[in-house]
Amino acid sequence: MSRDGDGILVAVAGPEDREAWRGLRLRSLREDPQAFATTYAKALARDSDEHWARAIAAPGACILATPAGADAPLGMARIVPGEAPGAPASIFSVWVAPEARGTGLGRALVEQCIGWAEDHLPEARLRLVVVETGTAARRLYARCGFGVVGGAAGPDEIVMERRTGRETPAVHLPTALVARYRAVDREHVGSAHLDTAAHLDEIEADARVHGIRTPLDLAANEEFATLDGNHRIAVAQRLGLPEVPVHLTRWPRTPRPAHARPMHEEDLAVLEGALRDVRSRPPTGT
Repeated sequence: MSRDGDGILVAVAGPEDREAWRGLRLRSLREDPQAFATTYAKALARDSDEHWARAIAAPGACILATPAGADAPLGMARIVPGEAPGAPASIFSVWVAPEARGTGLGRALVEQCIGWAEDHLPEARLRLVVVETGTAARRLYARCGFGVVGGAAGPDEIVMERRTGRETPAVHLPTALVARYRAVDREHVGSAHLDTAAHLDEIEADARVHGIRTPLDLAANEEFATLDGNHRIAVAQRLGLPEVPVHLTRWPRTPRPAHARPMHEEDLAVLEGALRDVRSRPPTGT
């Protein structure tokens, strides 16, 4: 349990929070059905003490957030570990009651999920699905370090990811080096789930003013590297930016993702030096 600078109380739910979790979950499905994969009717069909007790006790964590001055939680989120080694953990059921929106509750919930993963799933990827037209949610997740990586099962859904390492500062790496590890060049290959041209133009307009604000994620080892941030690296090249901000992590040699790219020997020395530099810095946000 913790209270942030805005007086928001954020805690992992326990058995005693079953009714609070139940109430928020049912309310979220009733008031914002378009934001979730399941429905209010389906949740009611399995509405029992046993069901909500299992939800609280399941692997991962159910997070509740209470704004300053409130008597009960008004925000919720859930994080669940991946089912297989190397699989990303999933964040879902993120919801803030209308009367508490704009208070920082959403960010507090997502940051608590990131913090839980940092403690329990170091080096894991974190994944969530968001409705493509949910601009407020997408902005929130982008501010928390998530970037769009593709489409989801639903026709209007997109997948966003980030890695753990909330306290790890970004490093600036040469754009040309980072671009060697992209899975696809988004200037030439579009996404089936996004209006790629419009998305690139949107990122470019912001980057012309602020630079690349959301660091890319580069995971590397002696054999290969993977990059999350194909749209952002395309924009960096479009604008001729010499460097881009990167969250750099060392990744196990197995499993090797399908989109991994072979490591260049000359790049490995640069990346190793950058990793040493990151580890020598004091943690941020402490």
